[in-house]
Amino acid sequence: MQDKDFQLEQGWLDFVYENIDKQLAQEEEQTKRYRDNLQGMRTSLWEEHGISGASTNQMMDVAQQITELRHRATGFGVQHRLLQQLQMAEKAPYFGRMDFHEEGMPGTEAMYIGIRSLMDQETNLALVYDWRAPVSSMFYDYGLGEASYEGPGGMYRGQISLKRQYRIRQRRIVYMFDSELKIDDEFLQEVLGQHASEKMRTIVHTIQREQNQAIRNDKDALLLVEGPAGSGKTSVALHRVAYLLYRYRDSIHSQNIVIFSPNHIFCDYISHVLPELGEENVVQTTFQDFVEPFLGWEWEAETQAWYLESLAQQDPSARQERIKTMAFKSSPEFKGVLDRFIDGIIKDACSFADVRVGPQLVISGREQQRLYRENYSYLPPQKRLDKIYRRIMFLLRPARKAHLKGVVQKVAALPIFDSEPWWTVAREAVKQVNEELGPMLQNLRQRLVIDAIGWYRRLWQEPELWERVAGGIKPPTSAVNGSLLEQNQIAFEDVVPLTYLLGELGGYPVRRWIQHVVVDEVQDYAPMQLDILRKAFPRAQFTFVGDAYQSLHPYLWQRDDTLEGVFAGLEPKTVKLTKSYRSTEEIFRFCDGLLGKRIPAETVLRHGQQPTVRRVKAEEQTRHLHRLIRDQVDLNYETIAVICQTAEECARMYQGLRRLDPSLDLALLAKERSKFAAGVVIVSVFLAKGLEFDAVIIPEASESCYGEEYQRRILYVACSRALHSLSLLFTGHLAPFIEAMPKELYILE
Repeated sequence: MQDKDFQLEQGWLDFVYENIDKQLAQEEEQTKRYRDNLQGMRTSLWEEHGISGASTNQMMDVAQQITELRHRATGFGVQHRLLQQLQMAEKAPYFGRMDFHEEGMPGTEAMYIGIRSLMDQETNLALVYDWRAPVSSMFYDYGLGEASYEGPGGMYRGQISLKRQYRIRQRRIVYMFDSELKIDDEFLQEVLGQHASEKMRTIVHTIQREQNQAIRNDKDALLLVEGPAGSGKTSVALHRVAYLLYRYRDSIHSQNIVIFSPNHIFCDYISHVLPELGEENVVQTTFQDFVEPFLGWEWEAETQAWYLESLAQQDPSARQERIKTMAFKSSPEFKGVLDRFIDGIIKDACSFADVRVGPQLVISGREQQRLYRENYSYLPPQKRLDKIYRRIMFLLRPARKAHLKGVVQKVAALPIFDSEPWWTVAREAVKQVNEELGPMLQNLRQRLVIDAIGWYRRLWQEPELWERVAGGIKPPTSAVNGSLLEQNQIAFEDVVPLTYLLGELGGYPVRRWIQHVVVDEVQDYAPMQLDILRKAFPRAQFTFVGDAYQSLHPYLWQRDDTLEGVFAGLEPKTVKLTKSYRSTEEIFRFCDGLLGKRIPAETVLRHGQQPTVRRVKAEEQTRHLHRLIRDQVDLNYETIAVICQTAEECARMYQGLRRLDPSLDLALLAKERSKFAAGVVIVSVFLAKGLEFDAVIIPEASESCYGEEYQRRILYVACSRALHSLSLLFTGHLAPFIEAMPKELYILE
């Protein structure tokens, strides 16, 4: 590129920075005024007013000042956010440019694209366009030539005559180049070739066309984003959230969106992305956190990681039995059994009886039936019964009062109360009425409460009940005998069915204010789980993100290698991401080999070392692991992960390395609520889902750890976390999935 072009571009960048500096100075001054004003009002409230001894007029004045304080605090928050956005724009105001000549307009406009928009305060013209603006979509979707975008006024068409990309650091253009068709692969490779930072990177400056289609889709109620490991699925989902917050900023706010992540480590890992894109963070949770309050504090629900850990530690026969149980309790057939079971429970709950106080009829069974089937039919069964109970309690008051009056007269007529004061007579009468009505009220309360957990227990304990609702469907023996309900613990495979049962009978924890739900790693959700989420968020649009090949328990779905096939019944709009941006070509092909099939995807052509596989003696495993870690540290990798199959193995490796080299900076991520950290970490594969690391070491890739078919994809998940380096150690026999792959895919040391 000619020096003249470079000088002109640097001149424009200098002009943009002049505007940023002016606006920063103004916003900093305005923010300071807001802060000083707030501090002054607080001082007035808490130091100058004697609130405890204030008069009514003074208290009214204080109330007005508190209202004003809240109003100004809101204004300060808005002002502070504007300042933060400008400060972030200062780092790199833009990353791209396109020259667009709109049909019917006299000239061509040079449009600079950045993370947030920037206006010239004097001319009110755009210096930089927000990447989410409608016009910016052309930067990602088109090369040179004809282009169009849909704006507020309809479809706009024209010609793109130039596309240019920039790397800006310290207010200078480090380099720039023109690209004709798309985000240039060389630029993409330069970005991907960098070491992984402590957190997930934003992809706004390297968004590809298929990713852009998913990000800007705001019409479909259910969007499925499917792609291989490293294809940017989670980044696309987060950028889609940022787009929705920008596009519908008057109606959708951060509190209207929720993201379901696989665990808390992953929540922490992605927590900075939205703030870097200029938006407030949205609610992040896990399915476990969502359902635990619903299940009740007295029950301890087994987590997915806990379940997978215990599965790995069981002997093969017990493991296969529990896998069968999980497969059955996640199946459509079992959901059908539960639906018939629920119908039976509801019929049982509809057997109402007359309620009487003495000879007086309070409410008939027929009237209760009418209330249940007609008046309260809009409610779930348990809430209908609750309203009927409250209705009965209301009607009981006059009947009880009349009955009490008669009992008082009877008690007063007894000789032993002749000389007693009236309150003694009344107390005795109340006692007799309570003793008389107590059993009836207790029975009434029991009849009008559906014990969902008790019913679920009976389903497995009473063969005749199972036969009545399931017919010829036979559950695995382990499904009948393996329940943990007796110990006030809920097995992982029972969490979803119980939540479904509780929701259908008592109502779901509905969140009507949530307008959008993102479900990450959706391949690990059973069909019933997704049904629960859709009923809990009835007004929300959904983004499902996942990859069938990364399922930690593929027996959930049992039939398809594509999520598009799995979710066909839900009729989602599917966007398939077909390129992996994470791993080198060598690591990507090794992971292909693990699966025993070619993944229908390609990788950005970024080459590196082949994965290495080394057999070691058990007593020398820690020493070899230590050497590998030191080698990766010497290569200046920022994130190095030792990925083990279980938390027990993680602890063993951690303790062995600590004894061998106390100076090694090492973190153990063994708990689901751990914080993600850079450096060297030891983490179980179940908690490494969705994360990426510069270098990955598998300390035990042996048949004993990864020998069964269901463990093939678990090993695939572990290996596909690597960006630049993948090393595997094994003792004993090598995992058969590695043994069976072509030897040219790795180096056997």
